[in-house]
Amino acid sequence: MTGEERTERCEKHRHRHGGAYMFIPAGILIGLGVGLLVSHPASGVLVGLGLGFIGTALARVKTPQASENGVGNQNDYYRRSSPVLFGVLGIFLICLGIGIVWVPAGFWPVMAAAFLILLGVWILYRGFAAAQG
Repeated sequence: MTGEERTERCEKHRHRHGGAYMFIPAGILIGLGVGLLVSHPASGVLVGLGLGFIGTALARVKTPQASENGVGNQNDYYRRSSPVLFGVLGIFLICLGIGIVWVPAGFWPVMAAAFLILLGVWILYRGFAAAQG
């Protein structure tokens, strides 16, 4: 691959995913600001980071599939499965941030169970996506 081809490929990748990752730092900063207002900056950062991951997942779902030659490759599999991972991680971080503030006695077992359920759903999704593609 020549240098010109590599530059063109990087530009196409940046164009497809350029705005998808802006939600993570924006979520962190917004969460920190809100957390400082309510005297819980660490929880605010975690909730903001979780919302940033969910925003990234939603943006990646709406990213158009690049099929220049009509043949799928490994990057297509990554593009299909990664929004689910971002979403699960976002939900976990939001629950963790809320749990730090409230910390009811029965919260941690429920959070662990919810995380395991979401992780199982993600594994099923990846398995079906691999079987179809």
